[in-house]
Amino acid sequence: MSQSPLISVSYISKATQDMGVLALMRLTDQAVQLNQKLGLSGVLFYENQHFGQILEGPRAEVTKMWERIQRDPRHHQVRLLKMEEIGERSFTAWSMRFFLAKEIIAKMPNLTSVLDGLPENDVELLRLMRIAAE
Repeated sequence: MSQSPLISVSYISKATQDMGVLALMRLTDQAVQLNQKLGLSGVLFYENQHFGQILEGPRAEVTKMWERIQRDPRHHQVRLLKMEEIGERSFTAWSMRFFLAKEIIAKMPNLTSVLDGLPENDVELLRLMRIAAE
C-alpha cells in the first residue's frame, strides 16, 4: 500500500441498465475485495438507476480506481462531485459500505430526492452521503 497522502473522490452516475439485487451484490463483493487489496474505503449508494459513491484512500490508488470507474460499462453520465485531499478517513470501518434503495428510504429518506443526477442537487447529495459515516 502506498504512503501517499489520502484523498477522497465522490461522484454520481447512472446505471446503463436497471440492476437487480444479485448484480448489485456481485458489484459490492467485487468492490470490497478490490478495495481491501488496495487499501481503499468508502460508501456506495444505488437508487432508481443512480449511483452515488465516496471513495477514499492513498492518492495513487484512488486515482487509479477513479480512472477505472470512469471506464466501467455498467454506468455512464459519470460526474465528479468532489476530489480533495483529506487528513483522515471518514469510512474507516468500511472497505465498501453499500446502501440499496430500501435502506436509503428507511434510514436517509432525503437522499432519494437528490440522488437523481441533477447538478443542482450535488452539494446536498454530497452532504447526505457523508452523513452515512456517522
